[in-house]
Amino acid sequence: MEYKRLSTEQFEALHQEFATFLAANSIDKKEWDRLKEYEIEIAESHLDSFSDLVWNDVLKKNIFIDHINPKHYFLFECLEEEMNLILIKTEEQSIDLSNPEGFLWMEKNFQSDSISLFQSQKKYKNRKRDIFDLIQKGGNITDGTYFKSIASFLSNPS
Repeated sequence: MEYKRLSTEQFEALHQEFATFLAANSIDKKEWDRLKEYEIEIAESHLDSFSDLVWNDVLKKNIFIDHINPKHYFLFECLEEEMNLILIKTEEQSIDLSNPEGFLWMEKNFQSDSISLFQSQKKYKNRKRDIFDLIQKGGNITDGTYFKSIASFLSNPS
């Protein structure tokens, strides 16, 4: 297995795609039920193969990843050749950016001295592995709304 097995929730969300994957491997529902009960290792091998297929599909795309902890908000834009980062940081001890109140505080105080912004770029060592590692460390794939908004602000501060 190259990445990690999808969660039960992810398999449920991709139920139709998994059924198509099994059908492409000449496995119908009856055969799948039999494999799950009597040939667990083969069934698990199919789960792992499908998971890797999904991860490879996701990781080859240009995506955005957000990662929030109490004092930092990391926004990544994962392009073909490089990764762009916008980091929002606060030193305010009473603020926790990872909860809704802290996030609202950040939005209200975005241009204050309590917030620091940093930008950087990084070439990949191994694109898919680098992106997967961000996700494994708690990053969430997003539509890039915050990254795009802040990038626009940084390129056109008023």
